[in-house]
Amino acid sequence: MNRTDSAINDTIDRWEGGFSNHPADRGGPTNMGITQAVLSDYLGRPASVEEVRLLARTTAIAIYRSRYWNAAKLDLLPEALQPLVFDLAVNMGPGTAIKLLQQTLGDLGRPVPVDGVVGKQTSGVAARAVADLGAAAVVNRLCDRRQQRYDQIVAKDPSQTLFAAGWRRRCDGYRLPG
Repeated sequence: MNRTDSAINDTIDRWEGGFSNHPADRGGPTNMGITQAVLSDYLGRPASVEEVRLLARTTAIAIYRSRYWNAAKLDLLPEALQPLVFDLAVNMGPGTAIKLLQQTLGDLGRPVPVDGVVGKQTSGVAARAVADLGAAAVVNRLCDRRQQRYDQIVAKDPSQTLFAAGWRRRCDGYRLPG
């Protein structure tokens, strides 16, 4: 299994699971992390709740590959960052995931434009940061920034407190020793 498939399957199996339609979940009906809105966009037409419920894993993987991995250009990032940035893209959207990475690079004294796009500058600076500081320093600082984002979501909308413990577990699941 290649690293893309490994990251996708890990996110589905560890964090997303099966069908959910929790009234407090702003994503609405979701299966394997694929929301009704994302499935509708993928299909090019409105998807029903039943279609979300019956979503095939192969379709979910195809959506993850095209809409998150490829769209975010994760192959341009150091391998150590790819699973975390992919999971962030799934959880918060590709643009937000890349902006959080870019802000983290700035936190580490390696500023890049915060534009939500992985290009040569972001990929090069990320690679140098991992080489110079070590993967754990970069990954763990990005996890810190991710947790700050979750805290901001809860502060802005206390109904999301219900999800805070799971978000923390998800965030901490990517931390590296060191």
